[in-house]
Amino acid sequence: MALSSHPLPARALQAPALQRIYESTPPAPVAAAAESPRTEDSRVRARALGGRYEVVGYLDSGGTADVYRAIDQQDGSQVAVKILNATAAGDERLRRYFLQGARGAQRVSHANLVRVLSVEEPELGVPFAVMEIVPGDALSTLIADHGTLPSELAIDLALQAASGLDAAHRAGVVHCDVKPENLLVELANGAPPRLKVIDFDLAAIDGELEVHEHPLLRGTAKYMSPEQVVGDSVDARTDVYSLGVTLFRMLTGHLPFDLELCPTLLWHQLASPAPPLSWLRDALEPGLEAIVLRALRKSPENRYANMLELIADLRNLTSGGPLLAHGPVSEPDAYLPRSDSARAAARAIARCV
Repeated sequence: MALSSHPLPARALQAPALQRIYESTPPAPVAAAAESPRTEDSRVRARALGGRYEVVGYLDSGGTADVYRAIDQQDGSQVAVKILNATAAGDERLRRYFLQGARGAQRVSHANLVRVLSVEEPELGVPFAVMEIVPGDALSTLIADHGTLPSELAIDLALQAASGLDAAHRAGVVHCDVKPENLLVELANGAPPRLKVIDFDLAAIDGELEVHEHPLLRGTAKYMSPEQVVGDSVDARTDVYSLGVTLFRMLTGHLPFDLELCPTLLWHQLASPAPPLSWLRDALEPGLEAIVLRALRKSPENRYANMLELIADLRNLTSGGPLLAHGPVSEPDAYLPRSDSARAAARAIARCV
């Protein structure tokens, strides 16, 4: 969700909320049309979303929603408006996930989390969330441009992400989709990098345990924790694992298990230990490698218990303090599914590998 806007593409115009704005806009008089032809962009802008937000540009699209730049007509400020796309709007479960995630994010205030200003659910319309516009680019773009990041920068960005996620966890919100695409980084004018966590569309709120119904909808497979893979309940350690995968990618330019979605990828996430980072990057600080591998432990009990422990280790790494990453680990380091449905999912994956 970079600051710059783009012309509204045909796909973005399929957002149901914008379709209604488009269809309800009366045609321009012939004379006016001759002077200033009405493009799709201008027709969409003709009426304000929710009677308040004037859509003026397109920012980004995700799996379930499209994001637009808009003007808040009450105070003239620029905001980002996230609207469910047509497919997600027709799926009651995705609609519910979107609303609970947006409302969960709305109740958390932290410098490293995108600020959700309001969540709207029109009686006859499609829900949408209004957020601050965040300058910068996705961390995935930074990695694509540079391959690997300097350790100092990777640690700084991981600390910021962990700080924001810790605030969310304290408010009962588990993100469930931590990945570089959902971390926006602003690097400008030599100032320290600033990171914000975005996209709480798949978040689990207050111990909500419905993940087993559609486990693959509650995360991105290459960043999923073992408990997500089989649809078990999630907690802060789930986001610890996904942030560990993200840190692994920042430092090596690779993923621990870089396969397209298939049973083999899910089996690796469920049962295979992550490879040492030193196999992929020379001269990596051993303590930093230990921290990442601790976050990537298969058993949640062997990971950092929360983001504060991960933050402490990342800070101790630079100050020379003791590392929890070097502490004892219960063997075997394996994930044992906790629910009947999770055990059935694990068996199904194993049969397909």
